[in-house]
Amino acid sequence: MRLLNRLFGQKPPLEAPAERIPESIATMQEYLLGVMSHYGDAHFHGDTQAKQILAVYSFGGISALAMQHKMSPPQAHAVCLALFTRFFGFDAADAAAKAEAVITAAPDRTSHLYGIIHRGADGFVHWQQQSGDGAAKDFAQIMAHFQKAKT
Repeated sequence: MRLLNRLFGQKPPLEAPAERIPESIATMQEYLLGVMSHYGDAHFHGDTQAKQILAVYSFGGISALAMQHKMSPPQAHAVCLALFTRFFGFDAADAAAKAEAVITAAPDRTSHLYGIIHRGADGFVHWQQQSGDGAAKDFAQIMAHFQKAKT
């Protein structure tokens, strides 16, 4: 197949080196632990709204890392699934459904998840550049919006 692609001028899709996947998972875990610490770890125990929203928010960071490291879509998907199962503790079927939901929502401006994902990407990039708590403060603002909507 690669020979045919070369003959007809199509380049095979780029893929990051395999070690980028575990590196990306570790980076995201460090980032998310900081957000959780700032917001309050107790908010994330069990199946909470904060945990669900942080998972969506984290997909923005995964997307940013995928672009930075030139990961293929399957590689970024692997990072997402690993994070959703290992870090957030979702079972495999739930993690797969949630991954599909954020992947579908990311380019869809009409999705209720779109804003959270893109704020998550911005927050992650800010965290990389500043190493501060800007992303955690942004996440707290998102949660305040949801808490306000509940009342």
